[in-house]
Amino acid sequence: MTRLPPLWSLALAVPLVLSPALAGLDSRWSALFFQWRGARSPSPDPVLLAVDAESLSLDQLLTPAERSASPLWRRMGPWPWPRELQAELAAAVLERGARQVVFNVVFTGPSRFGAADDTAFERRLAPWRRQVVLAAAYSTSERGGLEQAQVQRPVYGGFPRLGLTALLQSPRGLVEAIPGRAWIDATLADFPGIHPLPLAYVAAARPLPADSVGIDFSGPAAALPQVPAWQVLQQAEGFWRGRTVLIGATAPELGDQQETPFGSQSGAQVQLAALATVLEERGFQPLPSPLVWLLLGGWTLLVAGMLWRCRQVGTTVAITVGIAAAGLLGAGGIWALAHRLPPVSALVATPLLGGGLRSWSQWRHESRERAYLHQVLARRVSPTLLRDILREPGPIWTQVGGVRGHCVVLFTDLMAFTPFSAVLPPAELFSLLNRYFEAIAAAVIAEEGLLDKFIGDSLMAEFGVPRSRGDGVEALAAVRAALAMQASLAELNAELAAAGRPPLRQGIGLHFGEVMAGNLGSSQRLEFTVIGVSVIVASRLERLTRQFPDTPILISGALLALLPDQLEVVCLGAHRLKGLPDPVEVYGLLGLR
Repeated sequence: MTRLPPLWSLALAVPLVLSPALAGLDSRWSALFFQWRGARSPSPDPVLLAVDAESLSLDQLLTPAERSASPLWRRMGPWPWPRELQAELAAAVLERGARQVVFNVVFTGPSRFGAADDTAFERRLAPWRRQVVLAAAYSTSERGGLEQAQVQRPVYGGFPRLGLTALLQSPRGLVEAIPGRAWIDATLADFPGIHPLPLAYVAAARPLPADSVGIDFSGPAAALPQVPAWQVLQQAEGFWRGRTVLIGATAPELGDQQETPFGSQSGAQVQLAALATVLEERGFQPLPSPLVWLLLGGWTLLVAGMLWRCRQVGTTVAITVGIAAAGLLGAGGIWALAHRLPPVSALVATPLLGGGLRSWSQWRHESRERAYLHQVLARRVSPTLLRDILREPGPIWTQVGGVRGHCVVLFTDLMAFTPFSAVLPPAELFSLLNRYFEAIAAAVIAEEGLLDKFIGDSLMAEFGVPRSRGDGVEALAAVRAALAMQASLAELNAELAAAGRPPLRQGIGLHFGEVMAGNLGSSQRLEFTVIGVSVIVASRLERLTRQFPDTPILISGALLALLPDQLEVVCLGAHRLKGLPDPVEVYGLLGLR
């Protein structure tokens, strides 16, 4: 049967398929890239001749005597200004060598100052009619539940150059682009006559591209090259020569404030950024479609290859975040260096979606493994010790080697079990041993001991390794565990007697002493255990119980010394145990006092 590819690898293709839909989110990244890049030094051309707050309130800024010194100052006051005054501002810079003047003021309808004002405007600028660009506006309004659109054109027909002030906004309301030919044709299709082109392209005398062009904002409003209108004549000689001058309002009280990546700016300041973008050829455009598909296809394969190598959830998460960050930085580099806006959303979504699903899948798999290993460990060590191991993991559980320490070693074995096993069917024998081990192992776990190993019908356990609660505490825990084993065996024998089976007999040996505790084995498989003379003593004491059937639990004098007033014992004298040079004081454990 053909094996399906993993879900996470299929998820990598989702951003590739949905990249056209994700393109609408890329403008958000563009604004973020502006913030990362920060402000740059703007070009001195074009320059804004600003109708600012100072120019509107010269009566408060200058004395009457100071205002009378300039014909322009005398006529400046609250907005709107006479059109003749605005023409004088344009003429002032044109007479001083300005290359052209671009109005960001739409002169719709007759002047409120009368027909003479309109006549004066046209007459004053007639010598430079081909160096003046007038503005047209596109606006929409809702009336009676219907959206109405209109194009407002200036009333002066003697000026051949006309530019549209409309700019495009992102879904978040940030001004972001100059409309292209496609937008002009689609939006103005129902309007008669020749459609005006964007103001920036008319002023720059550049061909209008089909697609919209992102505006390269140089920085906040305060950093833009601008001169207050009332200081037009105060600039150094040659200041205006050869420059493109944009005339427009910047005073906040006049409205027309628009949001940009660098904060709120007036419409005139935004038009200045648009004009500078076209003049300097720094506009942002999307990557061509073939290049987008090539980029996303290669990116998807790269992400798939890197995620495939990740075998653990932590590594996958780190690689996923790293790839997403690299994609974002790479997109920012393309944006800053090539002035192209790549499919940022798709580049970031590819590793996040694929890596997120792969991390989730690995987390589920590792969680199942941890739960299983926890269950396995819980059957070998006490819950308290297990929590201690998991809370402070260390090389004691993972590296070959050991350390010296002291602990209580417990050995227990069934006496005369071989003949017993000869008469039982294997399945019944197996079941009986499991019931027996369940009972005695529970006693060790309950006293927070360590189940070392099962050997046939024998059990080895330790109290005090790998961490000790104190010699006396561990000794008392081992004694309680041994007595609990005897009690559990008595219950099991009662069940056997009811079933007509002979009882089981058990011997237990306990000794306290020095051991070497650690891992034995190879780097592929380790077993935590203890070795040393103390292990031999405990094993020999368990074997010695066959000589003392009335005391199935034997302890050494070293263990009794830790609990001299807490145990009921009977002294059995000193015994030479096999393999040991010196005799060992042996006591039969009767119980706790």
